[in-house]
Amino acid sequence: MSKQPEVLKQTELLNRLVLDRHTAEEVGRVVQLLLDPPAHRVVGLTCKSGFLGSKKRSFTWGQIETIGSDSIMIDVSPEETLKDKQESWDALIGHEVWTDAGNKVGKLADYLLNPQTGDVLNYLFSSNGWRGMVDGLYLLPPKAISSVGSKRIITLEALIQNSERYAEGLNQRIGQVAELLKEDYEKTLKHVETVRNLQQNVAEQVKDKTKVVTDTVKEKVSEVKTQLQDDSQPRD
Repeated sequence: MSKQPEVLKQTELLNRLVLDRHTAEEVGRVVQLLLDPPAHRVVGLTCKSGFLGSKKRSFTWGQIETIGSDSIMIDVSPEETLKDKQESWDALIGHEVWTDAGNKVGKLADYLLNPQTGDVLNYLFSSNGWRGMVDGLYLLPPKAISSVGSKRIITLEALIQNSERYAEGLNQRIGQVAELLKEDYEKTLKHVETVRNLQQNVAEQVKDKTKVVTDTVKEKVSEVKTQLQDDSQPRD
């Protein structure tokens, strides 16, 4: 395989276009990564093509030559087979996450992998508020998983009780947006108040100027009237 990104998220590869490296023909689109849970390694992928995705093909991770931002290049000839393929592969997403102390932590939502080897670097689980964890995704190292069942995984509580948050959840993003909107609203109010004060000041200045001009005009008119009266008086 050629140089790849250092880390990829499982969901980033879903629906990615798969191309035959030698013919440039479309093989299909990724619908599933084949994860071997005991080994914590992605061993292959499955893609679908044809009308309504009727054609389904699986390839080993070793057949991948390049993972680009838009497509995955695969060497389809000779086509390898996945040995001992199990239905449980890739079945961890959605599993409940429990600790060996009997505490429910959340649900497994995704995982980060090394595209060179397919090894899982970290699983990602969504929190249900255990130990004060706020909404979001948290890192779960493979070494913290002690057992895997059909619906749940058991983790070592000592290794995940201080899990690092990987991404903020919806509630945090909504809160941030609300805070930004609040700040923007307050800035808008201040701006409106500033404009209002400016308008008021301008109005007062115009009023004062108008009064000065009016008084000046009145004085001039009075002077002219006085002058006219003086001129109309008969002279000796």
